Amino acid sequence: MNEKTVILAGSSGLVGKEVVKQLIADQSCKEIILLVRIKSKIKHPKIKEILFDFTSPEYEIENVEADSMIICIGTTMKKAQTKERFKEVDLNIPVKLARLSIKLNVQNVAIISAMGADSKSSFFYNRVKGEMETQLISLKIKNLTIVRPSLLIGDRNEFRFGERFAEKVYSVVPYIFPKKYKPIDASNVAKAMIKASFAFSNKQVNIIENSAIHELSRNS
Repeated sequence: MNEKTVILAGSSGLVGKEVVKQLIADQSCKEIILLVRIKSKIKHPKIKEILFDFTSPEYEIENVEADSMIICIGTTMKKAQTKERFKEVDLNIPVKLARLSIKLNVQNVAIISAMGADSKSSFFYNRVKGEMETQLISLKIKNLTIVRPSLLIGDRNEFRFGERFAEKVYSVVPYIFPKKYKPIDASNVAKAMIKASFAFSNKQVNIIENSAIHELSRNS
């Protein structure tokens, strides 16, 4: 078995925590390199943490070799408070991480985006996600996977009324959501990102829409 080393950015978030959990259990993963601002409480022989300055203009890491990079970085306008801060987290940081993957000769990069991402969208959130995708694609990473989930379901560290309400509605009457917009469990998004990170694709860019994430989770 060709065991993989994975670099993960965003391990404290909803999807990132699921990625860590699943990689620990995955026998084909030998090492998980977490890029973190502060040391976490995660303890496992597979895990190596690197204190990382995400505010740096350019990213550098020495003496690191990895097969894949998974990027789960993201915020909300409520937390960011300004459009400039939101763009820094959801656009600039992912692009700098992707450039770092090229420097490290990482073959597979998987990143979480959002349903409706479009650089020409009239909605600020979707436009930023679309700009992020466009810039990543222009870097010509060998294998780039962009995952576009709908509403994420899972155990968040913060309370979000709209998302919590939608979760409750979905748990009671799931059929009211069209298949395309059906909420998705964070664990299934993590599963799709890991699967893409470990697979070889003839396509340089793979975009996995929400319905395809559901399909992948059913077939795994």
